[in-house]
Amino acid sequence: MIKLRVLAAIALVALSGRQCVASATTNITPFILYAFGGPDGATPEAGLVIGRDGGFYGTTSRGGPNDTGTVFRITTAGTLTSLYSFTGGADGATPEANLIQGADGNFYGTTFLGGTNAVGTVFQITSNGVFTSLHSFTGTDGSYPLAGLVQGPNGNFYGTTSAGGANGTGTVFQISSTGVLTTLYSFTGGADGATPKAGLTLGTDGNFYGTTFLGGTNNDGTVFLITPTGVLTTLFQFNGRVDGRNPQAALVQGLDGNFYGTTEAKGARGNGTMFRVTSVSSTGVLNLVFGFGGTDGKNPQAALMQGRDGFFYGATTFGGFNYGSVFQISSNGLLATLYNFIGGTDGGIPYAGLVQGSDGYFYGTTGYGGLNLHGTVFKISAFPGGTYSGLAMQTNAPSALSSGFLDLTLRVEGSFTAKLTMGGVRSTFKGQFDVPGNATNTLMPNGQNPLQIILHLNEGGGTNEISGTVSNGVFTSQLSADPAATFNGVSFGNTNRCPVTGRFTFVLPPADINDTTVPQGYGYGTLMVSRSGRGRLQGVLGDGTAFHASSAISTLNTFALYDAIYPGKQGACLGRLSFPTTNTLVATVDWFKPPVPSNPFYPGGFATAVGLTGAQYIPPLHGVPSVAGTAQLTLGGGNLVSNIVKTVVIAANGAVTVSPPGSDQLSLTIKPGTGQFSGIFLNTNIDKITPVNGLLLQDDNFAGGLFLGNTQSGFITIVPEP
Repeated sequence: MIKLRVLAAIALVALSGRQCVASATTNITPFILYAFGGPDGATPEAGLVIGRDGGFYGTTSRGGPNDTGTVFRITTAGTLTSLYSFTGGADGATPEANLIQGADGNFYGTTFLGGTNAVGTVFQITSNGVFTSLHSFTGTDGSYPLAGLVQGPNGNFYGTTSAGGANGTGTVFQISSTGVLTTLYSFTGGADGATPKAGLTLGTDGNFYGTTFLGGTNNDGTVFLITPTGVLTTLFQFNGRVDGRNPQAALVQGLDGNFYGTTEAKGARGNGTMFRVTSVSSTGVLNLVFGFGGTDGKNPQAALMQGRDGFFYGATTFGGFNYGSVFQISSNGLLATLYNFIGGTDGGIPYAGLVQGSDGYFYGTTGYGGLNLHGTVFKISAFPGGTYSGLAMQTNAPSALSSGFLDLTLRVEGSFTAKLTMGGVRSTFKGQFDVPGNATNTLMPNGQNPLQIILHLNEGGGTNEISGTVSNGVFTSQLSADPAATFNGVSFGNTNRCPVTGRFTFVLPPADINDTTVPQGYGYGTLMVSRSGRGRLQGVLGDGTAFHASSAISTLNTFALYDAIYPGKQGACLGRLSFPTTNTLVATVDWFKPPVPSNPFYPGGFATAVGLTGAQYIPPLHGVPSVAGTAQLTLGGGNLVSNIVKTVVIAANGAVTVSPPGSDQLSLTIKPGTGQFSGIFLNTNIDKITPVNGLLLQDDNFAGGLFLGNTQSGFITIVPEP
């Protein structure tokens, strides 16, 4: 019962005012499905098993009406049903092992204590809580089972006891679904091992594989094979300083046929190991895969599991931030810490391993923490799944051909599908991130050189980001994409709307109103952000070219703008719009126009960068100030010989009176409901009636827009008079 004393000591620290300020090594955080309160269970030391009904079943070692443990069912939504509470008598007490669902649909498990002889039991329970005690250990047939059962091909169940048997050092047993128990092997405590705390694993060869916590030549534990009839072969004896000591978790057979496990202590870095054993006839070849150092986890007591992606997943009981960790590791020892528990509402001290649900998430338990410090049930993803949107741009020599947009959907297992538009050409591809978060793809776009895409998933610094490069032998562009605010299951909607929901109007002032080689008009447009965080942008650039974009608002409150423009999609505009506040908008937009000799407007093309500024626009009917007032209107550029400056009086309904009236025939109308304005004037330099259009910025008391001369664009601005 050392575990319970450890938890009690930690609880005293927590209740005496422990404070911890830390951040996890990744931005993947567990979703707490349930926090135990005591009467409904406490201190779950076992993992979960997925029932055929889709629910998760597990046990708590304490809690319940008698504080001797419970059996429960929990849904993926976190609805927990207590199926049985142990009395501590003949039915058993303190279940510390995983359940298993038998071929008959019932669940089977063990208790560490209780039973007729107070040294543990084997039990059966139905999915609706009908409980049957199958066997009470006597000591001579074993005692104190810490591990769960595994069902053999013959329908019988196989397990271990950590003590008892002929030599008092543990047993391997077989038990039928009706409770007929046969002791298959009693450990001697010598070279064959002692104190098996882990359960058995059924190998593909029909034999069972397991570990002992102690025994062997160095008394550091062993790995063994045992046939269904009880013939035991010791495959490996641990040497603590070299390969670890005290294996406490069951083995898992990998897709490669080898067996993988953990030791709780020692190894080269002193805090436990992950190992691989290859069974060769009557011996086993053991290779170290990873040694834990403390900051990356300490004292793994839980069994590994192999995910559908081929990686292994597990938990360390301590280390990280002292309360254990969840990790992902490859078969060759590349480890990524998914989360370090801090012992608060997130939980802490996970004794048990994980199970992967049909939704791709990994589900597990912690023996400590949660709202009531009695442990939790949680789920966690291997990767920060969701939709990522971002931009590619060559930083040293930006151009339309080397600029682009990435839209990537990442699943929680690390696989992804993506669309990349570069130079107006869209390509689709898919891939899989490895443990360090890297992925490489090669694309063959129509009519272009092959593109190599190198992606890296960054999970630190309080956010997630996909960075990388796009290259084709001619250019190398830097890529950066942020997750949508709906990533990892956090979604916006009618009851939890995106914080920047609304309609924004914006303008793009010219880079230099005196430089006639680039457009002098004010671009303008609108960005509509839905409650769910989806943004749709449409606007007009400073030369009258329409552009549009659609993307999700990211977790950083940014919007990725990209559009391939002009005939043949040979030009582009792109920029990352950000929201300094929930009602303002800013960006720098890079704008490329290709040379088009036949075009009267800027036939040589250009590359420029313009600012973007905007604000949320609320119709005056909704309580904001009226558009009415007196302002100064200025027209300039656009082949005008000189600026036209007028005083305008704006009525509440948007009617505009121009003063003084003149030969320019200027007239203007404003739509208060949308902020749009339009009008005409006579451009005497080209002797042509010219339309003007633009938008109001409500927050800035400013309006900007453009008109077209015969070879240049011009600007219109409206600013309040002092």
